[in-house]
Amino acid sequence: MSTSTDQKARAVLKQLLQDKDLARFVNADIPLSTAYCGSSEIKLIVLGQDPTIKNASGRAQITIALNLRGYGALWNYLAGICKGLQLDLRQHVYATNYYKNFFIRPPTQIDEINIFERFADRWLPLLQDEISQFNNVPIISLGQPLLSALVRNGASPLVRDYWGYTPDWKEGKRRPYRFLRPDENVLGRLIFPFPHQPSIRKQFYRERLMSYTAFVKRVMHGK
Repeated sequence: MSTSTDQKARAVLKQLLQDKDLARFVNADIPLSTAYCGSSEIKLIVLGQDPTIKNASGRAQITIALNLRGYGALWNYLAGICKGLQLDLRQHVYATNYYKNFFIRPPTQIDEINIFERFADRWLPLLQDEISQFNNVPIISLGQPLLSALVRNGASPLVRDYWGYTPDWKEGKRRPYRFLRPDENVLGRLIFPFPHQPSIRKQFYRERLMSYTAFVKRVMHGK
């Protein structure tokens, strides 16, 4: 994140901590992580959900969005996608999170409130401002809970629907690949939903990763 975005993020965090209904779900002991920014022209935005990994003891080690440090399973996953798009993760990608604070537990493990709905109003304006520096740059979203927080106008919240899912997919049948149009999401951009890295092990996504990435490439280049 830029210095300005960092300052705004800290201001949002301060507001959250002053809200008694929301503050109890925020872990303010860990500093906010910064965005990852490639060294050249940004041609792709990778959007994650939030920095709260399941391993509580490892959360304090996350100082950069998606923990993109040049190694690890997620790095390799995203680097492979970028290669298929003829991009370089080290150069052409800006990565950030929708929800920038750490939670006391991963949001999908919090049942008391709908974390995604209740925290969206606080973080969405900042995210919209943050990505405005990259005009018309498309977005890859990671994971289904995040996708659910992005869709609007009746668009599907299921990643598999954009990857051509049909009940008989194991027989080789599929619907056309899709993406979120700007009018179908809260960010007003082209968004290509991807499963988060652990889910790519599932046969459905694993078998379609290369062909969906090729589809994304065609759309990005207007072909």
